[in-house]
Amino acid sequence: MGEQNDFSRGSVWKHIVNLAVPMTVAQIINVLYNIVDRIYIGHIPGAATDALTGVGLALPIITMISAFANLFGMGGTPLCSIARGAHAYKRAESIMGTSFFML
Repeated sequence: MGEQNDFSRGSVWKHIVNLAVPMTVAQIINVLYNIVDRIYIGHIPGAATDALTGVGLALPIITMISAFANLFGMGGTPLCSIARGAHAYKRAESIMGTSFFML
């Protein structure tokens, strides 16, 4: 499928860069998408101002929802993995249940 990172070998900085670069590129693409989206919305005849106001009001709300989803999704996954590695399956199940509920 893809290359797996073995964090027990090699440089820590190399692993950080290998994981951070794709995430940074994805964020840049997302920002460019939003800019192009606003350009197209700004050219809607007769409704551009109202449409851009709607986008401007909705974007922070969507960003906050995404941030909380990432908080519980990316926070619960490593905790569940740690619990499973310690063979604490009930605790792992509880963590996943809580993360799923909060999502």
